[in-house]
Amino acid sequence: MQLRILVAAAIYLGSYLPLAVILLAQDVDAGAVRRGICPMASMVALECASPLRNPVWSLSAVAICAIGMAVTFLALRLVRKPHRVRVTESKHIPADLINYVIPYVVSFISLEYDQPLKLIGFAVFLIWIFWITYRSGQIVLNPVLAAFGWKLFEVKYIYDAGRGTFVGRMLSRVDVEPDREYHHGALQDVMVVREDGKSDTA
Repeated sequence: MQLRILVAAAIYLGSYLPLAVILLAQDVDAGAVRRGICPMASMVALECASPLRNPVWSLSAVAICAIGMAVTFLALRLVRKPHRVRVTESKHIPADLINYVIPYVVSFISLEYDQPLKLIGFAVFLIWIFWITYRSGQIVLNPVLAAFGWKLFEVKYIYDAGRGTFVGRMLSRVDVEPDREYHHGALQDVMVVREDGKSDTA
């Protein structure tokens, strides 16, 4: 299944939820915290200062990334898995953290919400990485999924009614083992394995 670009963008942004939380933590006004955090109702009524220097930006970023993460899990859940293959070889692939970690490193190089020019440059960088990832068919390879039990496998497999051996990647919450059959669907170039072993009807 080829992802629509808006869904792909949501999945991509969801992978950076931890980064949004880091930037939120960096946006905390230490002086305001020392004075005591006032109730949310008072903040809304502008009767006291927010403990965040840029609450609109920092909270919006967390909310957008959280929605993106929810879209990721929803997309994985809604993938139809009507195909059955027999895996002949499988190898667990550790998450590729190089492109994923770079934005985290940048976030610690004095990147703050009250520096608009740096934020614009950072946004351009993220958009470029998104486009490369989307065009390469790897948008669903979200390293954050590893924290929720998802694993990526490189597999060789065959179809029951076909000839020849194929090579692909499987994303699964169960260990993919050789000489077993699995029902799967696909998000871009990545096969998503169903845990209960049952196929979806077309």
